Amino acid sequence: MSRRYGSFVLALAALLPGAAYSQEADLVLRNGAILSMDPSAPRASAVAIRGERIVAIGDDSEVARHVGTATRQLDLQGRTVIPGLIDTHIHAIRGGQTYAFETYWFDAPSLADALGRLERDAASRPTSDWVAVVGSWHPQQFQERRPPTVADLDRAVPNHPAYVQYLYDYALLNTRGIAALGLDNPQPPSLAGIIVERDAHGRATGKLLGGVGPFNALFARLSHTADRQAGLLAFLRAMNARGLTGFIDPSAGPPEAYEPLFALRDRGQLPVRAGYRVSAMRAGGEADWFRGVMAFRPPRHDDGEIAFLGLGENLVTAMNDAVRMGPGFDPPADARQELVRVARFAAERRIPLEIHAYTDDAASAILDAFEIVGQDHDLRPLRWSIAHLNTGSRRTLERMARLGLAYTVQMGPYFEGAAIREANAAQVSDISPPVRIALDLGVPVAGGTDSTRIGVAGVWQAIEYHVRGVAIGGSAERRADMLLSREEALAMYTRQAAWLAFDETDRGQLAVGRLADLAVLDQPYLTMPVDRIHTVRSVLTLLGGKPVHDTGALPVAAGAPARQLGAGD
Repeated sequence: MSRRYGSFVLALAALLPGAAYSQEADLVLRNGAILSMDPSAPRASAVAIRGERIVAIGDDSEVARHVGTATRQLDLQGRTVIPGLIDTHIHAIRGGQTYAFETYWFDAPSLADALGRLERDAASRPTSDWVAVVGSWHPQQFQERRPPTVADLDRAVPNHPAYVQYLYDYALLNTRGIAALGLDNPQPPSLAGIIVERDAHGRATGKLLGGVGPFNALFARLSHTADRQAGLLAFLRAMNARGLTGFIDPSAGPPEAYEPLFALRDRGQLPVRAGYRVSAMRAGGEADWFRGVMAFRPPRHDDGEIAFLGLGENLVTAMNDAVRMGPGFDPPADARQELVRVARFAAERRIPLEIHAYTDDAASAILDAFEIVGQDHDLRPLRWSIAHLNTGSRRTLERMARLGLAYTVQMGPYFEGAAIREANAAQVSDISPPVRIALDLGVPVAGGTDSTRIGVAGVWQAIEYHVRGVAIGGSAERRADMLLSREEALAMYTRQAAWLAFDETDRGQLAVGRLADLAVLDQPYLTMPVDRIHTVRSVLTLLGGKPVHDTGALPVAAGAPARQLGAGD
């Protein structure tokens, strides 16, 4: 039985006389505060699950009718339950593979603490191995209000090469790192796309300048000792612990980058529903490249564990404004025409896509191309989206609404808010990113993080940012009338995210017939202090009714059989 047909049968059965008694549940969660994200029935206190699907949801007495002699029952003790979170724009496949290799600073309160984390990780590995911090931090988060220096890195990790990347702006090496790369050799190696800063004597200072592609290529070289499959599994388990049950990766890289993901699926170890898109792997002639890639593929495909969701992020290299903060992006005419060719091909084949645009200028150029294609093709059913749009204008969002495009918003301005403010007029930076305007215009908005280099994986920091509007360390603040309610923010990472994945009949809401992908939270999301939302974690995460994360915090309900869930973490 297919997933779609199975959900239809269960939903229909629930409406038939006597059906409530025929659907004995395997698991019942009761005495909770369930946020179903189903507009027709937004609140409940209990849910019953049979197999991988929900067979009842409502108050405790309604769900009690599905309890049989073998039903396991857990007492939620008033805890909040939500649909499993879905991150619609996360570089999980690539970034997850080095999860165990990297050191993370996004929540470090001080530079001293951050350097201590590097020192701790260095102590557990051979001196020939690198230690690395790869994005997702900002000097304003530290008590010292400054980034590390090469001397700081030398003191913290004197015996290991160290690499610390600040977003995609620059990277720092310690002295051992400079030596490991041979940057002061008589004939130093060429690092493609990387500029090595040098002092008056020609010696490397430890600072590297580059961009998205060059830095990713360099780090891939430095992290060659990482166990990529084990790292990806550990990363996905960490996401389960935050309540995440699905993601869409817009661009993981070359074909071999996907192998660890496929291997986890084939071994029955994949603890999330993974979606991926294919990004252009060459600059110039992208339309022909995509035709070759898609020659033996359907427009999209979903086997229930891994979904192919079309084209992603970098569709025409010269149309990509990378991580530009301010105005002035003006792609050449031939790149604009190439995007028309790519978009026309995708529209003719009914292929979904998402395209990168940090700035309003980039989005405007993209819309010029899409409007040409939209004259001959209805784009609405394709669920095409523009990602990021940090400085998007009302006019751009109105154009998107007319075409039927969606907007996938991430949390770049959480780290980049100060830089956006410096590069733009106040009326632009004060509304960045313009989610409130998009929602008011009826543009579908789905949420992502853009982690692991720009954002914080695990969604909750992104949700807090959309509700609170304060950038890291108070470095920038969104206008109060641009903020989202807690329900609106959560919807972007549940109901709207499932819609973007063409999976809205199975995921994103808790209702009869839908997949039992859900998370039981450790804190009351709707009423807790807004500046603590980023600390929310899951005590129990179910994927298709099976636990992929279980802390053991939920007791067996009174009078119920002994608890035998079997933790998946």
